[in-house]
Amino acid sequence: EAVEEAPAAPAFDTAVYVGNISFDAVESELRSAFSEHGTIAKIQMPLDRTTGRSRGFAFVTMSNAEEHTTAIEKLNETEVGGRTIYVSESLPKDKVAENKKNYKSQKKQDQGSKIYVGNLNFQTSMEDLNAAFAEYGEVMDCFIPSDYEGNPRGFGFIQMAEEDALKAIEGLNGTELDGRTLNVNKSLPKGTKASPKQVKLYVGNLSWGTEEEALQELFEEYGKVVDCYIPTDRETGQHRGFAFVTMEPDDALRAADETDGYELDGRILRVNEAQPKGSGRTYNNSNDGYDGGDAYDEGSDDSWGNDSY
Repeated sequence: EAVEEAPAAPAFDTAVYVGNISFDAVESELRSAFSEHGTIAKIQMPLDRTTGRSRGFAFVTMSNAEEHTTAIEKLNETEVGGRTIYVSESLPKDKVAENKKNYKSQKKQDQGSKIYVGNLNFQTSMEDLNAAFAEYGEVMDCFIPSDYEGNPRGFGFIQMAEEDALKAIEGLNGTELDGRTLNVNKSLPKGTKASPKQVKLYVGNLSWGTEEEALQELFEEYGKVVDCYIPTDRETGQHRGFAFVTMEPDDALRAADETDGYELDGRILRVNEAQPKGSGRTYNNSNDGYDGGDAYDEGSDDSWGNDSY
């Protein structure tokens, strides 16, 4: 009577992960180390496509579970090719993907949220800015960019834990610091722009005697003025003949329409939406009080611009 043969046991195919391998390592070095603890079924050492050198890790499959366990116990944190290698169970791809996701999530949480702070007074120091935000939680980082001459550019960045950042944005956006109304929101990745909730108007051809209060009073006839700012020369303190007024979109549209051509303190105002530097719209009229070289630069004075470090 024929005897049925038992099915063959599946081949052992669980790999060992070997990390922190020297980039100059060769397969024979690993083979020599692992062969002392059993029979090697397979070695995979991924190579860099450009250099042809090791990418710093490998996978080794032993012939059975016992040898697999022994190799991990004996070789973990030993030296191969001048480097201390780390040997452990090789995880399934889905587990590796899950671990990467968890790591990135934890890293993001540890780093916190970056906050953009616009419309800063040029005299505001990092200590002043840090102190204002410290009321809402621990400030991980505070940075005020400067130009090539070392002068502050009128905006800054704060790093805080997510929960503290949300409280700080809610508490400080629209408040005053050193006489300027802050625009505080989450910093956007470099190269992206938020849809402006408010519109910044350029007001040109101002009389040298026009004060911010008079200008703000004029624009308040058309709605709430979020911010009114007349840039001044850092050396002389004299204003430069133009200003920026920030308002809600509908109010700004009406104000621009009504005040463009309006006479204030003996000068005919030029009013339109402020344009980012390099947009192709600059004002070179000698009577405009606004030189093309001073074109409005989002990076230096935008209430909603959000360039990263």
